[in-house]
Amino acid sequence: MPALSPVRSSVPVLSGLKLLNRGKVRDTYELSDELLLVVATDAISIFDFVLNALVPEKGAVLTAMSHFWFTLLENELGIKTHMVAAGAAIDDYLLQHLRGDTDLQSRAMVVRRLKMVPCEFIARDVLTGSGLKDYLATGMVCGHVLPPGLQDGDKLPSPIDTPTTKEDGGHDLALDAKEVREKFPEEAALLLKVFYHASEIAMKHGILLADTKFEFGRDSATGVLYLGDEALTPDSSRFWEASAWKVGREAEKRKAPPPYDKQLVREWGIEQGINNLDPLVPEDVAKAQSLQVPPELIDATTRVYRYIFWRLTGMRLEQYQRQMMSIDVEDRRRNVAIVLGSESDILHVREAVDGLPVVVHVISCHRNPTELLTFAMNGCRGADVVVAAGGKAFSLRGMLDAFLHDAKQDIPVIGVALGEPGSISREAAKLSISELPGQPVVMDEVRGTVYVGGDGFASAVERAMSGEFPVISRVEKKPRFDINLSTFA
Repeated sequence: MPALSPVRSSVPVLSGLKLLNRGKVRDTYELSDELLLVVATDAISIFDFVLNALVPEKGAVLTAMSHFWFTLLENELGIKTHMVAAGAAIDDYLLQHLRGDTDLQSRAMVVRRLKMVPCEFIARDVLTGSGLKDYLATGMVCGHVLPPGLQDGDKLPSPIDTPTTKEDGGHDLALDAKEVREKFPEEAALLLKVFYHASEIAMKHGILLADTKFEFGRDSATGVLYLGDEALTPDSSRFWEASAWKVGREAEKRKAPPPYDKQLVREWGIEQGINNLDPLVPEDVAKAQSLQVPPELIDATTRVYRYIFWRLTGMRLEQYQRQMMSIDVEDRRRNVAIVLGSESDILHVREAVDGLPVVVHVISCHRNPTELLTFAMNGCRGADVVVAAGGKAFSLRGMLDAFLHDAKQDIPVIGVALGEPGSISREAAKLSISELPGQPVVMDEVRGTVYVGGDGFASAVERAMSGEFPVISRVEKKPRFDINLSTFA
């Protein structure tokens, strides 16, 4: 059993049900001889340590994501999964006092009780993480001999299976893929079948599925194989922006792109040295769990989990819960502000926002820099998202985003290029968005383009009201004054 942190241990236990197991993230209860109730908490673990922190909404995202993929795989590939009921449907299997609890409905799933295969099945399409570490040491990953010269994030000749042990408390150990395939041929074949299909679906949404982990189990009575545990969640998978990955392959020293999974927390853990600790040593466990996860990292992780869910499903979490899981959750309305650089831009956008609950401002970044700074410092007058639209070399979007960042206001800015089709004005506006260093202003990531024109503006407003936004990785640069050019290299 993993050593649970105090915060993880404090997650309440459901009354009236027999608790069978408290895992790193999930609690498992007995419903009958055939059925279990699995509840995903907001706990987070890295390097086999359960951190002393909770990530709000994480358990709900994991459950909804698994529901999405289990349903899709059953419908499109006929794959049997352990899911019996999720969402409001779990009430049919619960004691009376547990029914109608929307939080429980959001994070719990009724599943078949299976005899689980005693190893984890991992598929990789690129080389990164522990696979990269093994490759650099031996040139192989789980017995697969790979081409020389591969770097972090490089595509493999074809997806490979890289199974590991399933340790209760310590680090999982790599297994020889050939031996596992010989022992569990049906499971190994199903692993790659699901991986290929999921990869195609993810790529249609502009997402590269780098790797993922599955667990399989069999019905004790019939021997039928089922996909169990979770499916293609940001806890069990690595998701990357496909366009960012492609650009990264052009560098001489290649590395993995920013992640849409819990890699953010792993990277923080590496900075703290958690990756060098042993989860079987009590002193190391105490050290890892004594570390305080920064609040901004927790917020960013929630945002990343919600974002990748939206990218893959096309729905915000609450929309999916209401429409696909029949959970009576509240709709989260956003306050959306439209910022234009000139009153003449109103004619281009009026029709798209007519009747919508948005507010419109006209602030010229060149003529009203003080007012723009004040607008940013004051949190954009209560806006949750800003759509900044205009033509020409339109600096408003980048300046507003910079002011917000400087004021520590986490408000996404979506850029829209206006102007006549084919005009220099429109092209200049597009470049002023796409060529900002680090691309901090939000574009249409799925298509890899800037929102353009009236239709693009309407799409941007729809995104602002019902979409999600990535966490922007910024490279801080301090100003330098009085530079001696003769010594500048």
